[in-house]
Amino acid sequence: MDRQPHPTKIVDFHYKFKNFDDTTASLIYPIEVPFRGSPKELAHCIITERMDPIMKFLLADKDLKLALELFIEEENQKFYDEHDDALIENLQSGHVDVDALSLDLEKLYKDEILEYAERIGPSDEEIFAQSYHQLVHSSVLSEILAKEREYAKVITNLMAQMTQQINTMNTLHHEEIESKMKLLDISVTSENINHILAKQYGMQNMIRRQCESELASTRGHQKYEYRNWITTHIDENFLAESDSPTQIGNRWSMISTQGPSMEESFTIHLGSQLKHMHNIRILSTKMSDLCSPLYSDSSFGGPNVALGLYSSSLCGIVVLTSSGNIAPDSEIRRNANMSTEFHFDQIDHQIEKIQDDLRRVSSFSEEQDPEAGSKTDRNSSRLKPGDVYITRHSNLSHSHVIFHLISDETFQSPSEINSRHPVILGLRNILKISSRHDVTTLTIPALLRNEMSEDMTVNWCMRRAELVFKCAKGFMIESASWGGAELNTLQLLLPHDISEELFRTLADMVPHVFRVANPKVLQ
Repeated sequence: MDRQPHPTKIVDFHYKFKNFDDTTASLIYPIEVPFRGSPKELAHCIITERMDPIMKFLLADKDLKLALELFIEEENQKFYDEHDDALIENLQSGHVDVDALSLDLEKLYKDEILEYAERIGPSDEEIFAQSYHQLVHSSVLSEILAKEREYAKVITNLMAQMTQQINTMNTLHHEEIESKMKLLDISVTSENINHILAKQYGMQNMIRRQCESELASTRGHQKYEYRNWITTHIDENFLAESDSPTQIGNRWSMISTQGPSMEESFTIHLGSQLKHMHNIRILSTKMSDLCSPLYSDSSFGGPNVALGLYSSSLCGIVVLTSSGNIAPDSEIRRNANMSTEFHFDQIDHQIEKIQDDLRRVSSFSEEQDPEAGSKTDRNSSRLKPGDVYITRHSNLSHSHVIFHLISDETFQSPSEINSRHPVILGLRNILKISSRHDVTTLTIPALLRNEMSEDMTVNWCMRRAELVFKCAKGFMIESASWGGAELNTLQLLLPHDISEELFRTLADMVPHVFRVANPKVLQ
């Protein structure tokens, strides 16, 4: 951007020279400053217009060019100095509109730098989302699912090969160390053993990095190819289609043919004046089974996940995790990495972003109140019971959203909690987020435990289930005042290793806790 693109002035260039007959001559040539052209071209023009044609053959342009360069440099600098002095004087005297000047500068900057320019039209993410949503509600759905399954098989095979390669290397290293240990203090010293271990450790890290790099490269290529394939399938003929036979709107279910070992469903009505119908489903299965790889051989949830992905009927699952650093369930993490995430970041990248945000918030809090920061624990960025972080998924069999609820109690002995416990309040926040962001099917752990243990007696389980059921009922009634989407289906998840007798006892509690008394009519 030029320093001053608009104002200019004309100055006379005076030049004395010797003519071809050794006579002294002079000329005056008007030049516009600031001059932005080529002194060499200007010298050629002056000789052609103001001198005898024979002077071109006497190399008169060399001396003229040098004189022009000195003159132009001096006059340009003088012009800029005078202009800057005038601007400073106007600014000091208050004759400059700083706000208007800032707006003009911002406009010029946006016009010049594409990164900061205002985008016209939808973003690439919006185009892809609209294209995908249109395609999955058409006859192309089966083709999309087949393509995603094909991509998932490539990732699964690649991960299996990498795992086999690492296991083979570990076995060879283990055998090498064992053979060297037998010769310890004979022909091998402890320093030799340490050197071999360090060498093996470095080799293992190198192989892992290579495998991770190859896996990330394959996922990136698949994601680019898949998104390009989706967007190129939207043409005028397809957009003209309507009421496709496979279109089902937002009425879909996340319940696949993979049924849990025990389950029972209820239909209830909640509300003080206006009643709303909800589905309550109590089931017993592993949490990881509800977050299984979407394209595994035993999964049938592909169409449901695809149809609901960009709808107002999302499915969420509450997963209990320990406090401290952000570390989701290892099995869920492995399942999410079994295929490429085409719509969101891979789960590892999502976790990294959450960790960065948490550190940023923590450092900002310490800057705002250094004394409070010094009084708190050094690990102020660690999550506490009741805190929640969220990951988004399109490649898990029963869920679009996972709410990772911090609860240390799942890893300790059972304790008695009340309705004001941080984990219960965390459930309330999850229901509020679900209501605001179209999560209409939500699965929560009914005992706030992942697995059964010996010290979880029948009476304890009944008290804990009653507390969770009643709190969930209260939150669902309260959600009517929050606005947003209604919770259509609430799934109460019991540990997979619960006894059938205890399951039936807890299932019988559901209609009693969620029962709505009929109004009594007085005559």
